[in-house]
Amino acid sequence: MCGIAGVIGIRKPDYDLASTIKNMTDAQSHRGPDGSGCGIFSDFSGKNGGFVAFGHRRLKIIDLTETGRQPMVDPETGAAITFNGEVYNYLELKEELGRAGCRFVSTSDTEVVLKAYGKWGTECFERFNGMWALAIFDKKRKKVILSRDRFGKKPLYYQKNGNELIFASEIKGILKHPKAVKEPNYDKIYRYIAANYRYVDVDADSYFSGISQVPKSSFMEIDENLGCRTDHYWQLRPSEDRSGISDGEAIDRFKALLVDSVKLRLRSDVPVGCMLSGGLDSTSITSIAYKILKKPIVAFSGITGEKKGVYDESEYIDSVIKETNADFHYIRPDPADLFGTINEMLGYHDEPVCTVTWYSLYLIAKKVKLERTPVVLNGHGGDELLAGYWDHYHYNFYDLEQKGEAVSLQEELKTWKENHGRDISEIDKYKEYIGRLVDNKTSEMSRFPDYSECFNADIVSRHKRDIHWPNPYSSLLSKRLYSEMMFETIPASLRPEDRNTMSQSIESRSPFLDYRLAEFCFSLPNKFKIRRGLGKWLLRESMKGVLPEKVRTRKDKAGFIAPANEWFRTTNRRELYDLINSPSVKSRGIFKVDRLNAIYDEHLAGGKDHQMFLWQLINLELWFRKNFDEK
Repeated sequence: MCGIAGVIGIRKPDYDLASTIKNMTDAQSHRGPDGSGCGIFSDFSGKNGGFVAFGHRRLKIIDLTETGRQPMVDPETGAAITFNGEVYNYLELKEELGRAGCRFVSTSDTEVVLKAYGKWGTECFERFNGMWALAIFDKKRKKVILSRDRFGKKPLYYQKNGNELIFASEIKGILKHPKAVKEPNYDKIYRYIAANYRYVDVDADSYFSGISQVPKSSFMEIDENLGCRTDHYWQLRPSEDRSGISDGEAIDRFKALLVDSVKLRLRSDVPVGCMLSGGLDSTSITSIAYKILKKPIVAFSGITGEKKGVYDESEYIDSVIKETNADFHYIRPDPADLFGTINEMLGYHDEPVCTVTWYSLYLIAKKVKLERTPVVLNGHGGDELLAGYWDHYHYNFYDLEQKGEAVSLQEELKTWKENHGRDISEIDKYKEYIGRLVDNKTSEMSRFPDYSECFNADIVSRHKRDIHWPNPYSSLLSKRLYSEMMFETIPASLRPEDRNTMSQSIESRSPFLDYRLAEFCFSLPNKFKIRRGLGKWLLRESMKGVLPEKVRTRKDKAGFIAPANEWFRTTNRRELYDLINSPSVKSRGIFKVDRLNAIYDEHLAGGKDHQMFLWQLINLELWFRKNFDEK
């Protein structure tokens, strides 16, 4: 888990290349405080002084010796690599490559990745189970390969400027290049404020115009003329049709995959802990890790408010601590520090943060660092694999109705009402919305408040648009889960998760995002996800005897949230007002300030909850100040 940077050029640079690479990597030193390296390869092109320069900042997780130092060069092929991430199945790949005649001098997964590329070319990415962003200089083919993992957990930004392509793990690394261009991307800004955070990360663009990411599940080949070709090596498709699978077979297979996923992600030469809320997902990961390690694990969570079961899940967490003897640590955010902490976070994130959840998780990451736990597991992805959000029930109702399964539909409606005690009008509301959705009379984006009226007219006219993405599934529930997994909630979570943890030199691993588990779950019918009015049926059943029953049978869902709605009415009220009415907001020419004040007043009055919008407004303005106002 590291920070990488590089420059690919077709002409001899007119600046100090070695110093530039050092500046680019040093800007990301928090990603790799344990060492640094630079490699300049002047044989990229036979004309005009073409070159490849790689930089690296190292966080020692696997192979703590200097044999794992990067950039790494394969002495047999001359190929070079700078690599960020972990390939969890590196031991299995190493054994296979060894049988094929490959020799190794280190115990690092980086060397396995480099040898795997030498053996299989770009097909190696299909064999990796992990999270990564990497650059490989293929000396023989005169190409540079940039690649990211299947879900885009590890970042890799690039900007193409004339005779050079610049890349880095973080945008701040690119901006240290003397010829980098720094401009705001108003299309991204508009979507962030007007159309809900979950529709921001649906593409490879960043908040900086001209700076993009290598797409997830892809590799980019760059030739000696800076020609770029991008290929997908993976798509989330069902591995096979499992419509006839029995309950027992599904439970056994799912449990085996999940346990193996956790086992692989426990591979580390440094201590491993867990992020633990009181929910089903993180508790499953923590409990499985405890049983594999056969010893107590260090775990971390937060209490963000007073309301039990919502902002304070200690009742459920305590039951896990009791069963696993976990060495547990809580944090309690102080909203008086909110604005200062956001500003601090933006220094690491480089882009506005999607939701207030990540403010609390940033504070937890700081606590993890204090406790000297360089690797943590988390439960991200369980909701998207196994239907854990409230609206998923309604997509399932629709699927049952369309299939003519009247008895099952009535049973699901009945148990949904019994289990959740929600307003019955929710059923008719969602039924009407879904009907319009399938008839293409509305879009997924319409579920959320539209704040486009806050922007000046020219911004709206240039940037308001519907967003569409491909979806290979026929079941409406599967369509929803696929959208969340590949385009919405997971991409929107992975970006701040990476920046939060790496800001503290911590590696965060997500067992539910094992691609084998995703392929298996997406091959299953709805009934393995929602049954008898409860989501995550398959996880609940597979965790019998593993989880405390209090957690396994829990019917409510909190999510790791914070009472920002109240904070903005009380503790942060004055700061928020001053920000909205600041000279900088007025001078940007983006917003109708009177409309911002009207929304602020509505929120303070308590009639409407605009906390998501207000959080995003704070982030955006502080981001502008940090990146475009500060000298």
